[in-house]
Amino acid sequence: MMRPLQTQAQRVCASGDIRAKAGECLCVVDKAPQNECRVYVEKGATLYHYRFCDANDARVDVQVEEDGYYEVLSLLTSGCAQKIFVSLNGTGAECKSNAVYVLKDDDKGSFETKIVHNADDTVSSQLIKGAASGNSEETFEGTILIPSGHKGIDGSQQHRAVLLSDKASVTAVPRLEIYSDDVKCAHGSAIGDLDEYQLYYLQTRGIPEAEAKKILVSAFLNEVTDTVNDEALRDEFSKRIEAALPF
Repeated sequence: MMRPLQTQAQRVCASGDIRAKAGECLCVVDKAPQNECRVYVEKGATLYHYRFCDANDARVDVQVEEDGYYEVLSLLTSGCAQKIFVSLNGTGAECKSNAVYVLKDDDKGSFETKIVHNADDTVSSQLIKGAASGNSEETFEGTILIPSGHKGIDGSQQHRAVLLSDKASVTAVPRLEIYSDDVKCAHGSAIGDLDEYQLYYLQTRGIPEAEAKKILVSAFLNEVTDTVNDEALRDEFSKRIEAALPF
């Protein structure tokens, strides 16, 4: 199904609960996430939810009804703890849950997602990328749950992280809980260091090491934010990511 694109006119700041009414296309930019937020996507509605999460811990609970579409992109910095739980309740409901996290110094962060496919022909995808430096620690837990009795379900989850110091750590716990047969699901996680060859190549072109690292890490993380079709909003994500890096 072709989804309408968000526009400047549809942009609002979130405060508390969010509801996209039946058939509506809504874009919400949340620069101060509440501790708890409930999101409702009614039949045939489309909601784009962009979240800039700094020091506040927060939980988002989402209900998506028939043919509804919910897309969320979260930027997590300063070691905050975030949870996003999504229930796809109606046939044809769809969710895209993406995130970027950046930790440095002694930051301690966590990100937990859970997507429950409660109806036939529902689709979910997740792409999470992160960077950790200093003595920072991040834990990612992601669950796709498909109860029994449902069919035509497609779920995917990918997590990638880069370690920028020997003392930084990232722990990933991806889960698939599948109790139906007619489904297509996949998940994966990879955690590693910067590509030394790419770093060397940039340095041979006269780029200082710190700047070369910034270029490589920014490009790695911006793969997630490049999906934002609003140029000003996409640039804000990129600038905040660059500002959060330790270089």
